[in-house]
Amino acid sequence: VQLDGSRHHYTVADLGAGGFKNAVCFDNSKVEPPVVEANRLRSEAWAWRCGDVNLVVMKYNAAEMELSVAAVLDEAGAKCLRFGGVGTCLYGEPIRLHRVAPGQTVTFGVTMYRVVRGDLTAAHTLYRAELDRRGHGFPSDYNPPVNWNELYDIGWHHSDPAALQQHYTREALERQAALAKDVGCELLYLDPGWEVAEGLTRWDEARLGKQSEFAATLRDRYGLALGIRCILRCNGDAAHHEWDERFVVRHAFGTRVIWHNYKPSAGHKEYCLCAPEFRRQKLERIDAVIKGGASFLMVDEMDWRGPCHDPNHGHPVPSTHNDHVRAVYALCRELRERNPNLLVECHDPLWPWHTCIYVPTYFQQAFKGGAYQENWGFEYMWNCLDDLKSGKALALYYYALGCNIPLYLHITMAADNDACVFFWWAASTVRHLGIGGKQGHPTINPANLPPHDPEKRFAAYKQQMARYRRLKPWFVHGTFHGISETAHLHTQPGMPGGVLNLFNLTDAPKDMEVRIPLTLLSTDKPLTVDQGQAEWSKDAVTIRLTLPAMSPAVLTLGGAA
Repeated sequence: VQLDGSRHHYTVADLGAGGFKNAVCFDNSKVEPPVVEANRLRSEAWAWRCGDVNLVVMKYNAAEMELSVAAVLDEAGAKCLRFGGVGTCLYGEPIRLHRVAPGQTVTFGVTMYRVVRGDLTAAHTLYRAELDRRGHGFPSDYNPPVNWNELYDIGWHHSDPAALQQHYTREALERQAALAKDVGCELLYLDPGWEVAEGLTRWDEARLGKQSEFAATLRDRYGLALGIRCILRCNGDAAHHEWDERFVVRHAFGTRVIWHNYKPSAGHKEYCLCAPEFRRQKLERIDAVIKGGASFLMVDEMDWRGPCHDPNHGHPVPSTHNDHVRAVYALCRELRERNPNLLVECHDPLWPWHTCIYVPTYFQQAFKGGAYQENWGFEYMWNCLDDLKSGKALALYYYALGCNIPLYLHITMAADNDACVFFWWAASTVRHLGIGGKQGHPTINPANLPPHDPEKRFAAYKQQMARYRRLKPWFVHGTFHGISETAHLHTQPGMPGGVLNLFNLTDAPKDMEVRIPLTLLSTDKPLTVDQGQAEWSKDAVTIRLTLPAMSPAVLTLGGAA
């Protein structure tokens, strides 16, 4: 399941009839090269299945962005599937294929073929193990804080000084910190609003006081760490005057200022991270905020806005999307080198939103020595319950099956239900969890959210958070097993038992039945199960439970109890 909810599961007949397509992110507010992938599909890995046999095809390239391409060809009237090797996709990746000088050698990524028996889960697990082997995952002591995001209650005020002065104050942040402490969170995450203006990357001391003092207050009074969001573009009519105007992106037709859902204005500037001097200035400002007391950094809104043609920036003219990706990751890498204990989540530098991603999930990532540690949880942060009902959020399940690189995602309880079904969906599939939204704010909560009692919802989240915190090691650094799309098992090496998440995603009560092999539970004898009916055999346990509509269950087995 892709981020837009599309299922990339094809029969031979589908392929022969051309019944396939890639998920693509298109934004008509920017200049993009054409996508080069007619009659072909792309993926990091494929499973070609015949019965219970999977031929798993995996492409890996740590030096260049490259994906595994499958093309349907017509050879003498017969349909053929060509796969493996090297093929172009997206903006013509791999980029080094565009121009090869006489005598130049181009090395492509390795293509690995493995045969594994079992269902589709076995193919995903194989790919996950391959990424683990290459260092793309998390260490055994990985323990990210549960974040509280103030955005959902304080609102998003888009660099409006008057609105920020009214809503985004030190007092408002401390009220959010009190909520975070009460519900059981471990870090206060500051989304848009802590800066003088978005993208300026300067703590607004006049409005919020000294950052170091604020961080100390969070630590000493509320037991919370501090996290921040940083972006590349600058939003605010006066804010851009503190950046050097020489480093504004110059498109072939001039400077483009329209972006996303913001109104065009002279204050919305796109700055060129491919310019080494600007990147140095941006680095120094972010580093100063981190040293002011921030331990978590979200790298957001650094998506590529098109090529820059300014010959004075010190980059090739025009700059390319590949140049931009490397500039974003170079920024992250140096921040990590300067701040070894910093936890960095980096959005896809090209297509960061919820339709799909551009850059391979593992590209430039590693807990030790990589540019960043965590990927973004695909924007399921607004209408999360609708994303689950529509099937879009199933992408989180398939990601967890095939990749151990941690995701970070924050959600608003206002968009969940009183059963906290999406809370547990995120807890089960996302290793770094964030929540927020007790009261909600008109600039954030969509008008189509169903009405709810904020106090009741907060109390429900507080209760579920207490259970999550007790079981956190199983979710954060346990092994994820996909029994089915709606049954997830979490285990830990050498420990009998595990935590089982069950989900009824229908609008009626449902009888759930799950069969778990004992080998997954590291046991050869029955264990305690805290809910439902358990029937043990010599090689498996079958658990039966009735769940209300749109609700989760969290069961502990054996050592997890």
